[in-house]
Amino acid sequence: MLIAVEDVDVTFGDRRVLQGFSATFPENQITAVTGPSGSGKSTLLGVIAGAIQPQHGRILFEGRPTTRSGRRARTVWVPQGSNSLPGRTVVDNAALAVLSRGLPIAKARSRARELLALVGLVDLAQERAATLSGGELQRLAFARALGSERPIVLADEPSANLDLEQTTILGDILTSLRGQATIVIASHDPMLTRVGQSELALR
Repeated sequence: MLIAVEDVDVTFGDRRVLQGFSATFPENQITAVTGPSGSGKSTLLGVIAGAIQPQHGRILFEGRPTTRSGRRARTVWVPQGSNSLPGRTVVDNAALAVLSRGLPIAKARSRARELLALVGLVDLAQERAATLSGGELQRLAFARALGSERPIVLADEPSANLDLEQTTILGDILTSLRGQATIVIASHDPMLTRVGQSELALR
């Protein structure tokens, strides 16, 4: 899904984070949003997701202005670290977003296994999420996000708590996801920013 942000202002108290900001995010590509801390990377993702309402400007999906609720319905957020249920199995966690679409349990678990294979976790499908490492939990979060089948995936500093090996694995996984959704990654990690097919630098 093509995203356009047009002339957006976002202010928190006396602090203006985005001013007259405009950008386009190509459909089914990965865009890396870079910049120092405080430059507005997370704020921009929040605006796209409908979590933050700008004081001025508009956000368009496929050339049409969208409401906050409309943006929420089309986006899925990949948080830093874990959004898993630690006492449930990895496959159960991956199936949650699939089940939310109304699929029967058997089909949801089958799709969840496909997603776990995509992120390199299918061998851990029956393990409890509490046993996973930080990098594995981040990959599980991406599997859940893709299970929603929403056209926009937003990831805020997904490698923030990962070591070099896990960041490399995550970068490879993101590369494999090209073409499956419009993915926007906010990161200052050069290993992940190289994954993007385009880069948007904030100051």
